[in-house]
Amino acid sequence: MALLLEGTKEKVLELLRARPLTAKEVAEALGVSRAAIGKHLQDLEARGLVRSEVKRCQSRGRPYRLYRAQDGESPYALLCGDMLRGMEAALGQEGVVAFLLERNRSRLASLGLEALPLRERLHRLAQHLKEEGYEAEVVEEGGRLYLCQRRCPRLALSREHEALCQSELLAYQELLGLPLSREERIVEGGSCCRYRVE
Repeated sequence: MALLLEGTKEKVLELLRARPLTAKEVAEALGVSRAAIGKHLQDLEARGLVRSEVKRCQSRGRPYRLYRAQDGESPYALLCGDMLRGMEAALGQEGVVAFLLERNRSRLASLGLEALPLRERLHRLAQHLKEEGYEAEVVEEGGRLYLCQRRCPRLALSREHEALCQSELLAYQELLGLPLSREERIVEGGSCCRYRVE
């Protein structure tokens, strides 16, 4: 059903799949007026793709409405989930991580980062991930470099299958040739998947 949505509604749904948000937060994230987002949220709620609940403020502020996605997974995602469960039963968690790591190696092999300086390697990896739908960027804070993925194209699967995230971390470390520490994860409610370069 979500595939039939027009552009802005699909973007709203993508944001809410990552974590619950208020109408104001959705409007700010998309650069759209709050009134327009309110109409999109009402429509999505009427279609059963979004649900909302009223929350009380911790302080003396007014109660607010929090929205979250509740659309079902696509048939493709369901098939992938079934396959991963079958692989875990047959190979165990380590076997699935090894299988997915090999897939990630072949997926990223064409980048040819070996001879490049670290910053260039990171930027090329982020650009490639952007093209795959991860909304990735390189951030520098306090003299440290971070690779941040602000969207997870396979969020529902990652919630159930830790091997997807583990194999991704291992692949990035191999590709960059240095250790990474994952400080934040979307699947755990973070605003991004954040990797610190060690």
